[in-house]
Amino acid sequence: MRSVVIGKDFFLNKDIIKINFESEDLPKIQLFNSEDVVAGNPSSNIAIAFVYNWKTDYPPKEIGSFFQRISNYAALTGLWRTTNGAKYAFANILANPNINKLIAVVFDSEDNGHLLIDSLRNFWKNGYNKDGIIINSKAPNPKFEQIPFDALDRIRKQCDLVILNNQKDFKKIEEVIKACIQEPEHFVEIKGTEFYSQVIKNDRLYDDGARFSVPYIINLSTSARNIKFESKNLLSTVGQSIQANNLADGIEQVASFVFKNGSTLVDERNIITMESRSITITIMDALEKIPDGFSRQYIEKYVKEFMDGVGERLDEFAYTYHERIFKKWGNQVEKVINVLKNHPNTRRAMISLWDPVTDLGNESPPCLDFIWAVVRNDKLEFHVVYRSHHLATVTEDGKLMSGEGAFVPNLFALATLQDFVAKNVGVKRGPLVLTDFSGHLYVSRIR
Repeated sequence: MRSVVIGKDFFLNKDIIKINFESEDLPKIQLFNSEDVVAGNPSSNIAIAFVYNWKTDYPPKEIGSFFQRISNYAALTGLWRTTNGAKYAFANILANPNINKLIAVVFDSEDNGHLLIDSLRNFWKNGYNKDGIIINSKAPNPKFEQIPFDALDRIRKQCDLVILNNQKDFKKIEEVIKACIQEPEHFVEIKGTEFYSQVIKNDRLYDDGARFSVPYIINLSTSARNIKFESKNLLSTVGQSIQANNLADGIEQVASFVFKNGSTLVDERNIITMESRSITITIMDALEKIPDGFSRQYIEKYVKEFMDGVGERLDEFAYTYHERIFKKWGNQVEKVINVLKNHPNTRRAMISLWDPVTDLGNESPPCLDFIWAVVRNDKLEFHVVYRSHHLATVTEDGKLMSGEGAFVPNLFALATLQDFVAKNVGVKRGPLVLTDFSGHLYVSRIR
């Protein structure tokens, strides 16, 4: 790897430098799903992100074709859905100092349901606070998890952000992308395009070269740790597979168990998974501890969406758990509380989220389908059924990736609902028992 001067930036009065990579030191690429990313020319100065706002697993055919074609201009081109994906996007960008433009494209919309554009915009404009929360962002999780603060500082200096939202014209998108790779003398004035830079102050699109001489490496596997499944004596009446004291214990136990005992398959999105079917996990106290890697701010926001419908966006999503539990068929929680007050020993206090009229054959049916509330020995147990559940993400050698998976936020929210019902019924909160028809791990291919 060596630095080469290829020209002069007369706007910034500096040499334009490119980093030439030898074959043995090409930028480190870390992928969650290789189907979502194309690694192109490492000498290119642009990374392009197509922001998910479609409701299927794949983009529409014309967008997918454009994605493949436009990737020829870029060092990296990827599909991006949530702020959690920033650890992959930023790690790959920072590994290549040649990249000085991140171009985020949204088709037929200002943003997606996760408010990723809002997060990126406010991060580049306003930065983040001492807790890593993006200032002024309204996103459900306004934080780029698992990224060191000095890496966040560098990405804003290394890269400018170009936002192209509500796009319908592929030709216009291509014009902006081509403008970003031009020499300074062929700059293009920005017109109707959001542009945020800590370096370039004249709102002109061009390539000013590598701003750093060495890569910044984020090794995403460093937060992963060796885990070991421990067999435990199960309570005969609550759970048959795994029993854990809290969520921190639970995510390690279930990840270890599934990695050791599950079967490997590649799902319809070409993601490698390890799957255990009809697996049961009993958590004795799901509110006791939030595992490392999951920010309390994110968990609390998720709980507010789940319990109160705060931030509910049915125009963006086919359903929400709050809407199915509290609205679609009336307030099921209120009905369950009344049933349990009148008949404490009932087996009929059931909350359903599955709609057989609309969900069978739907591309986006709910993963959480049933909640069975039962009082035994003056304690309220919750038995919940998931059709499909992304428990956690592991590396290919079985190390648990920190802060990933739906297991922790889902069960913390369910335990919050369980606590609410228990208090209204007048009993203590007991175990939370999870049954997953498909409890699976995603395997992150970090190389």
